[in-house]
Amino acid sequence: MKILITGSNGFIGKNLVEELKKIRDGENKTRPGLTIAEIFEYNTNSGLKMLEQYCSQADFIFHFAAVCRPKEITEYMTNNHGLVMQLLDNLCRYHNTCPIMFSSSIQASLIGRFYNSEYGRSKLASEELFFEYSKKTKSKVLVYRLPNLFGRWGRPNYNSVVATFCSAIANDQNYVINGRDTELELLYIDDLINGLLDALEGREQRCEYNGLTYKLCCLGRYCCVPKTYKVTLGEIVDWLNYYKKMWPEIPDMEEDTFERKLLTTYLSYVP
Repeated sequence: MKILITGSNGFIGKNLVEELKKIRDGENKTRPGLTIAEIFEYNTNSGLKMLEQYCSQADFIFHFAAVCRPKEITEYMTNNHGLVMQLLDNLCRYHNTCPIMFSSSIQASLIGRFYNSEYGRSKLASEELFFEYSKKTKSKVLVYRLPNLFGRWGRPNYNSVVATFCSAIANDQNYVINGRDTELELLYIDDLINGLLDALEGREQRCEYNGLTYKLCCLGRYCCVPKTYKVTLGEIVDWLNYYKKMWPEIPDMEEDTFERKLLTTYLSYVP
């Protein structure tokens, strides 16, 4: 299998590329059904010609590439929506109907605090392009409306508030909490990667959305990784300060818990 990953040097892309390489090289033996021949990495250093070449050969595509903090607000639509059009045009040119996973955002709901999100609008417009493409070509499209993510390699002061707090607290830097009671829905990067590998094996979990809430549904339009945590900004900061104060004497924590995953994330930012 030849796998194309756009945005391969981003938060999700880097983590997925590393896991795919482990599977390819036999270091990860938990996915015996996956045989990976090539991993095509497309990022900001690649040219559009390279994207076209990859699209002509790919057996599965993970599309993560997106602008999160552009200089001009119009760049959200120009770049995010524009790259999706480029990707799909290339696939049509080579009659490649391979499955595509698209990392959209919960901001595409345009509900509540996301009402005026230009980033959300660009993601919503991109979703519609994928759905129309799927209807036209019968290609399998997997659209994930991702919540806030956390885990290693998250970029502080960019696209992960958890990364921002982890980096600041671990390195004795100043930080600002904009509302301790503000609740976030968080998805751990390793849980996301496992969900994406399931999708690569044809075992994605489908869902439908009612506003910001999803409900699992085998024929759902969207896909999800139903292993998220709802916590407040205040709770996140309190846990991080506890880790800093107690390290390295932190008591044992259950493996598959938010607190353990947050600790693992925090430690990746400790000098």
